[in-house]
Amino acid sequence: MTVKDSALRLAMRELQSLLRRPGTPVIVAAVIGVLAISGPFGTLESMGFATRLLYWAVIVGVTLLSGWFVSLWLVHVMIRRGWGKPAIWALVSLVVAVIVAVEVALVNIVAFGIWPVTGEAILSLLLSTVPIALIVTAVFTWGPTVAEPDEAPATAVPQPPRLLSRLPLDKRGPLIALSVQDHYVEVVTAKGRELLLMRLGDAMAETEGCAGLQVHRSHWVALGQVRAARREGARGVLTMSDGREIPVSRTYLPDAKEAGLL
Repeated sequence: MTVKDSALRLAMRELQSLLRRPGTPVIVAAVIGVLAISGPFGTLESMGFATRLLYWAVIVGVTLLSGWFVSLWLVHVMIRRGWGKPAIWALVSLVVAVIVAVEVALVNIVAFGIWPVTGEAILSLLLSTVPIALIVTAVFTWGPTVAEPDEAPATAVPQPPRLLSRLPLDKRGPLIALSVQDHYVEVVTAKGRELLLMRLGDAMAETEGCAGLQVHRSHWVALGQVRAARREGARGVLTMSDGREIPVSRTYLPDAKEAGLL
């Protein structure tokens, strides 16, 4: 994670990660099943099993997604603003509890026609949702899911692009550019050049870990090695760290502009 990542983007990314975990659907299904069978809050007496199962599936699905997302988002926002974790836990739990209570009230209006919603009913819902919100928010506040925005894993070691393993040892350095030469790709690094018998697309696929951009059907550049850029009519020209100039074709001009090169 980087400082440039917004709290909203981090929350969405972590929520997607939670939902993709193999155990998440199993846990959610188990919770829905238990609630449908036990029928808490009067649902056992007022609903048949099929209706009860649908009701709790909606309640769990809606409140779980919103509760997780809001918790993750607010925790990131408040950490960036320097809030202490106890304060984060208390405030985020309250916000999540209120949101979930409102959602449950709305579902009850649709399912049971309970209207208007009384203050007593809302208080009862809050008494039910606050303990759950405290538990969920505690996990996101103190658990391993949330990291400080500017901290990186202590054990993370940047790996060089796989393409470098194809080069002689004395030419393995920071990537500068890739260029097509007949049926070969010329790999240019800070330590030299080497021709490899492969397609440009296959070579680019092995540059992971090095931020780069294809700027021409025959050229790819490492963004960190661009030293200057200029427009020449309908195309662009990039000056690389080794002094060579690489054209930017009209097709790739929008990508180059988006990357901040032109």
